Amino acid sequence: MTSLKLLKEKAPLVICITNDVVKNFTANGLVALGASPAMSEYPADLEDLLKYAGGLLINIGTLTDNNWKLYQEALKIAEKYNVPAVLDPVACGAGEYRKKVADDLINNYKLAAIRGNAGEIASLVGINVESKGVDSAGVDNIDEIALAANEKFNIPIVVTGEVDAIAVNGEVVTIHNGSAMMPKVIGTGCLLGAVVASFIGLEKGQELKSLETAMLVYNIAGEMAEKRPNGHLPGTFKVEFINALYEITDEDVKKFKRVKKNVS
Repeated sequence: MTSLKLLKEKAPLVICITNDVVKNFTANGLVALGASPAMSEYPADLEDLLKYAGGLLINIGTLTDNNWKLYQEALKIAEKYNVPAVLDPVACGAGEYRKKVADDLINNYKLAAIRGNAGEIASLVGINVESKGVDSAGVDNIDEIALAANEKFNIPIVVTGEVDAIAVNGEVVTIHNGSAMMPKVIGTGCLLGAVVASFIGLEKGQELKSLETAMLVYNIAGEMAEKRPNGHLPGTFKVEFINALYEITDEDVKKFKRVKKNVS
């Protein structure tokens, strides 16, 4: 069964092609969790590294024409070596160019999962959700958005918000853990994409359980960080969140998890 202990034992190499703003935070978060990050962005280097990787993250936050080509090349190499790839379609609902890039990557390349907030995932399936740039307003039907995307793309979907939803093969799980401090620290969502990429390849055929474990570990670590002295302050929370990712255990997940499951 997919667990944090299994991740620490395997210490998967996770290649992160991600937002320039969050590279340091992402690398530190993955190391704290027990994964091994690499921020490679050169195709020849990716050819060497991906054959050993347990996961690939494509985060389109820092988007350029050159980066679009890089995403495409990285996904081709990942498929060649059967490395599960996770797409974080950052702000894909904010403009036509980002939507075009996200659609290209989803429709023309092999993805193991898509992780985005409600506004981002809703935009991919044509559901109207109020959003502004990388942010989206709270929604009541986050499970419906996840299911719609799962059915449209036949790809495991993670939708994040005040409540998170995971949809795999028509089954929907909602996660009710997390901290209100997370949106107040730049990079928490982007790091989550890398965490998903760390877990998604641990056990073949167990995508729902892997994604559920990834989300619970992440969100409960956020709860732990907020409860620490001055954890209600963004600067302190950022540091304590990394500490919590280092300290959290499977026992913590079992004790504090709040999960609801539905089948369509």
